Order: sequence, then C-alpha cells, then structure tokens
Amino acid sequence: MQTQFQYITDLAKQYQKYSEDSNELFTAINSLPQNIVEDIFNEYGDPERDFKPVNLLRADTARLLINDKKITPELVEEVKDYIRNKDTNYFKMYSPNLIESLNNYKETKGKGDYFTVWNLPWRVFFVYFYRGTYKETTRVYLNQIGLRLKSELELNDYELHFVDFFGPNNFGSTYCWLALYPITKESHKDSYQFFVQLSSNTEAGRFAGYSLKEKKPNKLKIVNSYDEVLEYLRDLKPEIIKLNNEIRDYYKFAPGEQAIEWNRFYKEDIIAVNYKSLGVEDISNINSREKLNEAAGLSPDDSSNKVWNLWLFISAKIGDLVFASKGVNTCLGIGIITGQYYYDNDKENFNHKRKVKWVTDKIYQYKPDTLDYPTGGKYKALFRPDTFSPTRAWEFILSEYVRLYPELKSVFDDNNLKYSISEINTPDENDDGQIETNYWWLNANPKIWNMSDLTEGQKETYTTHNEIGNKRRIYKYFEEVKPGDLVVGYESTPTKQIKAIFEITKGIHDGARGEEIEFELIEKLEIPVNWNDIKNNPSLENCEVFINNQGSLFKLSEEEYNVIREIIDNKNIIQEEKIKRYKFSEDIDKPFIDEEEFLQIVSLLKRKKNIILQGPPGVGKTFIARKIAYQIMGEVRNSNIEMVQFHQSYSYEDFIQGLRPTQKGIFDLKDGIFYSFCQRALAHPDRPFFFIIDEINRGNLSKIFGELMMLIEEDKRDENFSLKLTYAEDEDDKFYVPKNLFIIGTMNTADRSLAIVDYALRRRFAFVSLKPDYGENFRNFLSINGLSDSLIEHIISSITKVNEIIKKDLNLGEGFQIGHSYFCTYQKDEDEKKWWNDIITFELKPLLEEIWFDDLPKVNYIIEILRY
Repeated sequence: MQTQFQYITDLAKQYQKYSEDSNELFTAINSLPQNIVEDIFNEYGDPERDFKPVNLLRADTARLLINDKKITPELVEEVKDYIRNKDTNYFKMYSPNLIESLNNYKETKGKGDYFTVWNLPWRVFFVYFYRGTYKETTRVYLNQIGLRLKSELELNDYELHFVDFFGPNNFGSTYCWLALYPITKESHKDSYQFFVQLSSNTEAGRFAGYSLKEKKPNKLKIVNSYDEVLEYLRDLKPEIIKLNNEIRDYYKFAPGEQAIEWNRFYKEDIIAVNYKSLGVEDISNINSREKLNEAAGLSPDDSSNKVWNLWLFISAKIGDLVFASKGVNTCLGIGIITGQYYYDNDKENFNHKRKVKWVTDKIYQYKPDTLDYPTGGKYKALFRPDTFSPTRAWEFILSEYVRLYPELKSVFDDNNLKYSISEINTPDENDDGQIETNYWWLNANPKIWNMSDLTEGQKETYTTHNEIGNKRRIYKYFEEVKPGDLVVGYESTPTKQIKAIFEITKGIHDGARGEEIEFELIEKLEIPVNWNDIKNNPSLENCEVFINNQGSLFKLSEEEYNVIREIIDNKNIIQEEKIKRYKFSEDIDKPFIDEEEFLQIVSLLKRKKNIILQGPPGVGKTFIARKIAYQIMGEVRNSNIEMVQFHQSYSYEDFIQGLRPTQKGIFDLKDGIFYSFCQRALAHPDRPFFFIIDEINRGNLSKIFGELMMLIEEDKRDENFSLKLTYAEDEDDKFYVPKNLFIIGTMNTADRSLAIVDYALRRRFAFVSLKPDYGENFRNFLSINGLSDSLIEHIISSITKVNEIIKKDLNLGEGFQIGHSYFCTYQKDEDEKKWWNDIITFELKPLLEEIWFDDLPKVNYIIEILRY
C-alpha cells in the first residue's frame, strides 16, 4: 500500500503549493497542454450542463487560454465581473441556451454574490488539475487503502467512507481523507472513526464525528508511511471500539407489515423480526456478519444487504433506542433495548426477538420536507422502509415528541434520552448557496440486473462507463448526482416497468467495477407502473425520458417527478388489510369440505399451477378458491389475489393487451388485468399470487387466452418460453407467466350450454369436482347461527332427498344438485319459518322450474317435500 500512499501524498503536496501560492497556480494554468484546456472548455462550456457561475468562469478562462491569453488574477476578476453584470455581449460566442441560463440565474439572498465561496483561486481552478487519470487513480487508491486497513485491522463490521481532492462540498481541497466507522451508524459523523488524512503532513488516529455530543478530543499524529498508519490505528483499536460501544445507537423497527404486530409487541415488551426467507433459525452463537452470511447460505464476504438488517438486530446493544414505525413517516412508539437476542421456538413467525422497555406508545406523524437533510435538500421520509436499520433523525424525533407531548420530557430525562428544540444537522452549503434535491430516471437492463431481486434498504451501484469502457450517454448527469437525490428505477425492454424508487448514497466514486454511483432502494413498488401507463401523459410530453429513451440516466424536473410519483401512488393504492396467519385446521369459518380433500386440492394446485373447481350452484366454489390461496400463503392476504368473471363479451384485449383510445384522441396499448397481475407477480418472486377466474366457461376461452394456452402450462413458466404477444411493439417485447402465479377457475356444471370446455385448455387444468356437503360442519354452522334443531334436521333430510331425485334423473345428474350455500344466509333473531319459505319461493322454486321445465307436477311434488 506504500505506492498508493505515496502517490496521494505527493499530489497533496503539489496541490498545497498551488493553494498557498497563486503565482505558482497561475504559472501551472498557463502551462497546461492544449488538449487538456480544450477538454475543460468543452466540459464546462457545455450548454446542456446545469448552469453555475463558477462553471462559466472555468469555461471562459479555458477559452482565453485556447486563444493564447495569459491568465492572471486580474483577468479572472474581469471575467467574474462580466458574469456578475450578465454581460451577454461579452459572452455572445456561447450558445443561446447558456446565455439564457446566465440571464435567468438568480443568486440566493443572504449568501453573498456568485463567487463568495469561490474566493480562493484554488477552489475555482483545482478541476484544471485534478481530473482524468489523476482523479481516477486517487479514488481507486483511497478505496484500496481503506479496504486494506479494514481487513488488516479486522474491522468486519465497519464501513469505509472517503473524500478525495474534490472535498466534501466540491470546493476543492489539498488533502484527501478516509474513515472507518461502525455499520450500526447511519453516518461516519455519528461515531469515533479510524481516520487517515493524506496531505502534505499526513495524520492518522482517532477522530470524533461531527454529530457526536460531548465528544472526546481527537487523537491524531503525523505519519509518514502506510505501515505507520496501520501500526498507530492498531494501537488505538481497543479504545475506539470501546468508545463506539459506549455510544447509544438509534434504530427504526418495523413491527410487521403495516405494523400489524405492534399491539402484541408493545404488550409483550419485545421487538421481533421475521426472516424465514433466509432459512436461519437460532443464531445466538453467531458473532460476526461473516458467520451469519454462511448460515444463510451466502459466501462469508458477501457484501449485499441480505443479512444486514438481521445482523444489526442481533448486534444492537442493550440501551440502544428503537423507534417503532408504520410506513416511512409514522412513529408508533419508542423503546429501549433491555435484553440480548434470543430465538423463540414457540412461534411460527417473528422468532428472532429482543426484550425492550417501551417508554411511550404515543404516535408521531412526520410531514415530508420538514427536516433538513445533512447533504442538502429535505427528508422526504423519516424512516427507511426496511425492517431494522439505523436512523439519523433520532434527535429530531425525540424533540418533536417533547414538543407535542410535554409530559414526556420527564420520562425522556429519566431515561437519558437527548432532545433539543433546535433542528439537527444544519445542511452543508453547496457552491452557490442553494440546496435542492435532484430527480433522476435510471434505465436498467433486466437481463443484467433485476430490481425484483433487490430488497428495500439494499444498496446497488451503476457504472458510469459501459461494458467496453465508453462513457455512458449524458455522462455529465453521473457527475451531477449527489447523496439525497431521488431516482425512479425503470427496467427497460422487455419488462418496461417502473419498479422502485432509489436514493443516491454516493456520487461518482471508484468501486469494484470501476467508476460508479451508489444508490439505495428505499421503496419497492407493490404494483409496478408500466411504460404504457405514463408515456402519453400530457404533463410528461417534454420529459427527456419520453423524447429519447436511449441511455441510462435522465434528469427529471421536480414537476415531472411529482407527476410520475402521483401515477405510482394512484396505482399502488391498496386497501390496508389486517394480515393474519391462516391454517385450514384452525379456521372457524372453514368451507364445508373434508380437510383431507381440501389439502389434496392445495397439493394439486401447487403441482399443476392451474385448477378448475367445478360443481353445481351453491357449493362455495369461489369461497373455497380463496381459502386455498390463504392456505398456500399461510396467511389471509387478499392483496395477493385478483379476481375476474368471464362473460361472452370478454376478450383478449380485456385479459392480456389491446388498443384503447387515449385523451389525445389516438389509440394506445393498454395492458389487461391478467398481464398486469403477472407483472406484479414477477416483481415479487418470493410471494405467491392467485388469479381467480369465476365462471371460466362463460367466456370464449381460445379467444381470451390467446398465446396463454401454452404459457400457463406448469413446465412453460419460465423466461425461456416467453412469447411475443399479439400487440407487442418491439421484437424484444416478450411475455411469460411466472412460476409464483396460480390460476384457479370456477365452473358451474348446471349450465347445459357451457358445460363443454375447450379441450386444449382442459389439458392445462386439473379439474376438481365439488359436491354439496350437508354433514356435521354444515349442521354446526346452522346451529351456531341460531336455527332450531328441528329446522336444521328438516333442511338436511329434505335437501338430501331432493338431491337424490336430481342425481337419478337421466337428464340431469350430480351437476344439478342444490348446493349448501343457499342456506347460509340466516341471521340470528330472524323468523326462521319466513326465512325458509322465502328461500323455497324465490330461490329454489325458480331453479326447479328451470331444470324440470317440461314436468311442472314434479316441481310441485319437490316443493311439498321442502315445505316445513
């Protein structure tokens, strides 16, 4: 590492001279090669680049150099005055767009003029020197030094953060620095760091983060080599780790989806997480993230976030604070961890547990954009959307609780919870004094990486150069992204869907795959938004994404982002539901079917993927279909079930895709209900989805299903069998039915005109015949609902007798029996005789007259049997 160390410190010494001696700086500027000066002019004079006065100053200085002008401090001040005065005549050689941007530019009041923060020449012109190979090599070396220190110091649970010669605010610096800090911290600012500042006089040691309260003095000393850095940090390691362990950490905790478990956890004084998907059980003896990776079947050095939340959960310290959350903007309560991790074998879910002392269950609702983000902009959301993770806004939340609930002040004081009235983390000032969140659109190729495989809270990177090393289209956008920016995550052809919202966590830096940006998935859409849902929106007609979608990163205006956000929100309105565990054996409202038969149907659906429940009217086909879905999911979750009823006018265009008129008076491709539901299932491959088709035989099945005749087969549920659909716009627009989608059809066998099903479709479904059940479950149901024993016995005996007559009729048979659902409508305290006579007169008699239309005396005979 000494080579890397020496390279950076040599650059730092040179830049220190330029910073301290402007004569030496201007001599170096005037000596720059012509090709570099031309690159600088093209870069900062680009009319498509976001306008900033300092960039125009850089561009014009380069233009003067190209024209053989000698650059002096006095000449630079002249150009500054031309910019301050918006002298368009002086800048007439530039593009109309750039001149218009200069005219429209407004400085922020109270922040000085355009160049207040650029008062030092080095701040303006450092980009003339720190660029190209110098910048790339420095960033690579900083990363290499940091990772080597992390490895040799055995700091497995520490993160690396480094800042190069751009400095933390892109004002230019004469030194670089790197810090190693615990992963339990939201930021390096919240901890005591293993710190190295590479400069003309390199220092290393213990450094206290900016956000720490009552922090201990820094312990730094001058070092002259990498080995000296390593030796000194190794000596300080026990002390730094001890200090960090003494700092209270702050976490957000999601008590189940939509906080469904909150009341239980609060009453039991626990926090608990459900990680059945990882396949790990008791992890009490696991003492490192590497060991947890191995237990979850990952490589020990896996750096993804698959186990990150669980590792934080088990490694959080007694005394740390947790904020129970619902969604990303609601705090349900605050607790202090009081016990070590333990595994509860008695529960099916949420087995991983910690004891807590809840200090309040009062609710706080955050209003977006209330709190300043440390790197600029505003917090759109208070919490991350994942299960258990650090939260930066802890002091703000505590302060808000004290403001809204003054009685909590003494409670917080007793528990040593720190709060204040003032806001925390004053935002850093950027180069022109303005703070704003940028909005971006990112195109991802699903064949390279699929957003459906990501989890909320997971970080990803995107390279600024393509596979053959060329800069991606509109490279300047990659240079402009900064932490806190929001990104619309879009998967390109063949998916063509918005699937996620990301937040930038690092701007351009050198990573394992070269120069890249880093972002975190903060919201995975429950229902993805298709390209066709947004491309013809009038408010987006000037959006560059829809003008030319060839490229990777596109800029969105705040208005365009808000339009897209509204479309996302409208599509993702899902009725909040009470999710509860489900087992058929424990269901008090189970269908009238034997458990063994029910579980056999469940097993059949899992194997075949498609079944049709057939039988006479009133046997509860649709009711049973939902119960089958609940059994496979293991919970009652209606949001994962979609239902449609076929009829004679139902078409392929309704079911799959078709052309529909738009607001602009043209026809555009509209996705059908089944296509959209398949896309949703594809977006959540870890969850089962169920599509119920009621009265499946009432539609023209060959016409409705089209290409799906093949695609719904169990062994064709794979991308390898994807087909181009009838209305596909591109060659790559292909579709397949995912493995995690199950189709349940229902069919009424009493309808003579519809009893025959297309043989091609019949081969692809397993058919299950359901019969009326007037057994013990039915008897108990009627009794619980309040019917008298005598009427119950009459219903069972009379209907059983009538069904026997129907079955023996050669023109009818079992498919025309009377189902038990007719008799499940009785309400307590209702006149049971009137209820029974109404069923006979208005429901059963018309049915009997229909099936024995040519034998009315027989109908009268049957009615007499039914009379009570």
